[in-house]
Amino acid sequence: MAKREMILIMGLGLHGGGIGAANYFIKKGRKVLITDLKSRDELRESIEKLEKSSDVKLVLGRHRYRDFRRANLIVKNPAVRFDSPFIEYARKRGIRVDSDIGIFLEEILKKSKNIIGITGTKGKSTTASLIHRALSSVWPDSVLAGNIGISVFDAIEKIDVDTWIVLELSSFQLGSIREKRFSPHVAVITNFMEDHLNYYSDMREYFSDKEVIYRYQKPGDVLVVNRDQDVFKMIKPTDGVRVLSFGLEADFDGEGTYRKGNDVYFRGESGECRLLSLERIKLRGIHNLYNIMAAATVCTAIGVEPGNIERAFDNFNPLEHRLEIVYERSDFRIINDTAATTPDAAVSAIRAIEKPIFLIAGGYDKELPLEGFVKVINDEVDTLALLAGNGTERMMKMGIKVKHMLFYDLEKAVEYAIKESRGRGTVILSPGFASFGMFKNEFHRGDEFKRIVKELLGRGIV
Repeated sequence: MAKREMILIMGLGLHGGGIGAANYFIKKGRKVLITDLKSRDELRESIEKLEKSSDVKLVLGRHRYRDFRRANLIVKNPAVRFDSPFIEYARKRGIRVDSDIGIFLEEILKKSKNIIGITGTKGKSTTASLIHRALSSVWPDSVLAGNIGISVFDAIEKIDVDTWIVLELSSFQLGSIREKRFSPHVAVITNFMEDHLNYYSDMREYFSDKEVIYRYQKPGDVLVVNRDQDVFKMIKPTDGVRVLSFGLEADFDGEGTYRKGNDVYFRGESGECRLLSLERIKLRGIHNLYNIMAAATVCTAIGVEPGNIERAFDNFNPLEHRLEIVYERSDFRIINDTAATTPDAAVSAIRAIEKPIFLIAGGYDKELPLEGFVKVINDEVDTLALLAGNGTERMMKMGIKVKHMLFYDLEKAVEYAIKESRGRGTVILSPGFASFGMFKNEFHRGDEFKRIVKELLGRGIV
């Protein structure tokens, strides 16, 4: 009997990618070894989602060279760099190394090339979800997957030759498929801001991964970019690629969307067309206006009628953890914006919500500039509850002038912010930092925030 292949999953993780890859290969009858630096307790929720099989083995809390030497294929977590000593060790021995996105693309490109890829520093999930909502009104079998927390492997069996596939792609995922020289038929760049400088050496290296989204596009493909950002000047599309832009003003060259009053319009070769009204859309803030325009541009480019776009967007609620309203009454609201893991994202949230503002912020430092965040806090925030972390320490040294306190416990920080509000204005968790140390990830932080708010409301704190 031929020896069965052994697949090594490097990084089970907490967001579903490693789980999806492991379950995919288990169902295909492969032996699967999962290796992760996290402990069994840290990965408990992910482990519980694995298919039950005697062919699955776990090596946790460490990586071992002997495991990598035995593998026929290594599926690395996208955040694992190719210069990892374990990856280099395997490649020198001729062992194939890939990522979940890379394997997924190899499988589905045999079926459908109708792929829309969305990347950007922020706004990816909302933009991808808006696009998928509108597409589903026309093509019900449309698939949404990728960095949004839906494993691409869960989508493989749903795809046929006509299926539209909407993929949210992080810079890490794009970097992991660079060697495949692939870019989607429709590529979207929502924005490009400073982030992940604890991973990348500089912004140039960060952008080199982001630009994989369009670098290998072919004539006839579509590239959608935010023209109000410097990223619009940074792109160098392939000749023959149709470039569409989105931005606030109507004064621009080429094709794209813009705002006119309370409406979004598209201007193309055949003239001007109203796409939708902004009046009934529930998404708040200028950053979400850009997400709406990006999504509307894509939908228009692939033939979705304006009426379908408008109806889909009108019924769209903010995604969980992104300016998510946890509690609201006439003049008071509590908002979960834990996905704001960069200073720029937190600034956008502060500018999008009603005052007075009682902000819960702070956490792990990603080595991003903080001057703008500190200034907006000092100018627009009434009271600040700071969560302990090395990023918080750096921010405090820059001079927080508003009333503030430091907390090593989220519950105490939330209780402080709610009491300070006296039942008016907006209490918001919009950290501006990552969550390492205090929480498993930003979503765990958001879930804990919502649990705490519910408990405090039950005790009559407000």
